[in-house]
Amino acid sequence: MTLFRPRRRPAALAAGRRGLRVRFDSPAIGRTVDVEIDGHRMWTTVVPEADGRSAFAPWPGALANHLVGTAAIALRDQRNGSVLAEGRFAGPVARAGAVGLAELAAAGQVVDKWGKLTDAPSDELHGRLMSGMRTVLADLADLGYTAAVTGGTLLGAVREGRILAHDDDIDLLVYLGEVAPPDVSIASYALERRLRERGHEIIRHSDAHLQVIFADAATVRPAPTVHVDLFLGFHDRGVYNQPIAVRGRFAAEALLPLGEAVLEGETVPSVADGDAWLALCYGPSWRTPDPAFRFRTPSSTRRRFENWFGVYDLNRDFWEQQLRLGRSHPWRADADRLLLQSSPGDRVIDLGCGDGALAESLAAAGRQVVAVDYTRAALAAASARPGVSVQRLNLADRRAVLDFIADELALGGTRHFLLSNVLHTLTRDTRANTLLLLRALVDRESTVLATFAQNASFVYDHHRPDTWHLPLKWLRAEASVYDLDFTVESRQLRRTASGPRTIASVRLYSTRGAAVVAREETR
Repeated sequence: MTLFRPRRRPAALAAGRRGLRVRFDSPAIGRTVDVEIDGHRMWTTVVPEADGRSAFAPWPGALANHLVGTAAIALRDQRNGSVLAEGRFAGPVARAGAVGLAELAAAGQVVDKWGKLTDAPSDELHGRLMSGMRTVLADLADLGYTAAVTGGTLLGAVREGRILAHDDDIDLLVYLGEVAPPDVSIASYALERRLRERGHEIIRHSDAHLQVIFADAATVRPAPTVHVDLFLGFHDRGVYNQPIAVRGRFAAEALLPLGEAVLEGETVPSVADGDAWLALCYGPSWRTPDPAFRFRTPSSTRRRFENWFGVYDLNRDFWEQQLRLGRSHPWRADADRLLLQSSPGDRVIDLGCGDGALAESLAAAGRQVVAVDYTRAALAAASARPGVSVQRLNLADRRAVLDFIADELALGGTRHFLLSNVLHTLTRDTRANTLLLLRALVDRESTVLATFAQNASFVYDHHRPDTWHLPLKWLRAEASVYDLDFTVESRQLRRTASGPRTIASVRLYSTRGAAVVAREETR
């Protein structure tokens, strides 16, 4: 008789609206696991010790809007690849156009180290990353900059000699020496200008963080498939600063002269003491792989860098995802209202154009339309629509807003504005820039129509700008600073992705020398 030990079956896993739960005796307890959705890895986490009869791991925040439909879930051991627990998620029936966990998995989406949804890394992607890195390093050297690999790229080079398996970008340091923070901002714009002159597409995250985009000509996807992050590092009164997360004691002698590291078989520039830099960034245990690692920037460091250098790229990834996953639902009645208050041949600027559907409607009716947005997905979609010209503008970047104003004033003439489903999704600072733009460009003949949610959403989430709201009294107070006011043309209940919302439709106008306009009572 042959004796054999039956193969141990994976433990049961319960998947609910809040997260994943396994029994106290599950082999997944205390393990680092890849969480697979329908057989595709989506994120990595550590299953905590049991609290009573079970252990609980919450869903990543990026998935909160996708917990619909059904999907198979498995926890796979990072060490040996065995499945430790499995179960099934059964959420609410997905509405038309909704993207659930199964659809995300099928689209190859993963949750990255920043907690955001992005394309899954692959050998092909890593090859393209190396190509992009070579190009950027060569250009920086030609332009006289001191540049080296940094962040996760340096970690991969020092610890494994390759790009980390789950990494989806290249991190480069551009070292500026001993400078004050205002000089860093000035240097960043000079760097951006010089790289653009060499044909690069640049996305500005802050005055100390630029992103160089390499689009894949072989794909029709509008989202960037490869990007190289440039982080401007500098010493200020003996303290080393490298936004977005590094600040502390790191002597200039530990940085210069640059040394070398090996990445994917190639020699790349590195700071002189890579080990010391990695300890400063990742802590003393940086040599031990932690696939579940998430950056936790000290609040004091985050506040300092945000106040020094701004935040210009807030929520762009959210809107990119919304468009890429087909979740754009334009409010066509807004374009119809503007058509009634404008004439064929008039110039119309659609601020926050999204996929360009409203801009196309306006163009089809004879308006000269400029569709404006800051996401690549929106600009790609809008540019494919007949009769629509597009322009990238980040309303969070006041310098870019001032450039836009100057260009428009040089053109002259009257222009109308459409801000459909926009104002309530902006931060107060970004809304201030928008009102500044309107004050500069609106004249007596201009029509400015805006629609926005004025009541709070039942599913408010700070990380979902579509759940934000803008009470009328807030807008009136903010607009008055820029010599603007508005009349309320209608209020109506609309179904939105964030639940039923009361949508205000207003017409903004300049109060400088304008005729008296009766005010609507703000409620």
